[in-house]
Amino acid sequence: MRPKIRTIDEQLVYADPNNPWLKLYFDHVEFPDGSHGRYNRIIEGTGDPGVAILPLSVLGVGLVFQYRYAIGDHVWEIPRGYGDGVDSANEARRELLEETGLQFLELTSLGSIHPNSAVFTTRVELFAARCEPIHSEPGVAGREQLEFRWFSVDEALDAAKAGKISDAITLSALLRARLRSLI
Repeated sequence: MRPKIRTIDEQLVYADPNNPWLKLYFDHVEFPDGSHGRYNRIIEGTGDPGVAILPLSVLGVGLVFQYRYAIGDHVWEIPRGYGDGVDSANEARRELLEETGLQFLELTSLGSIHPNSAVFTTRVELFAARCEPIHSEPGVAGREQLEFRWFSVDEALDAAKAGKISDAITLSALLRARLRSLI
């Protein structure tokens, strides 16, 4: 077994009572060789797992188009949400309905991922959701303006290959669904 890095203490550097979605820690650590250092650690939301849902139908895969302030651009991605509850399947149902207007006929777990394990503690539970291929009107989820569209599997994979889909969570879900022959 490989020796682990030992946490000596954790220092909460940032937490805003009006913004429960982010906490920043500076952890003082001891490395296996006895030397000391610091790691930065960021907790999103409550620390509970997030969920992300890849809608599937006879038309292909469903993606939402929305503006992401952090990167200053609009992106195509799968519906998702973070740390609102402990029942991931129920959270997946809520997020899918909220962001697309869809309800799933069948929900399949695609496992979990850590989108940025170097700094974020975030774990996201991925799902594929078999849905009726209804047309969903652009909607609003909270402050987000969302557009929903069905892409053929080839269109989605070509967009991923060309870098037009760059969201790591979406790319992970597409890969896992493809490896399990769901798409």
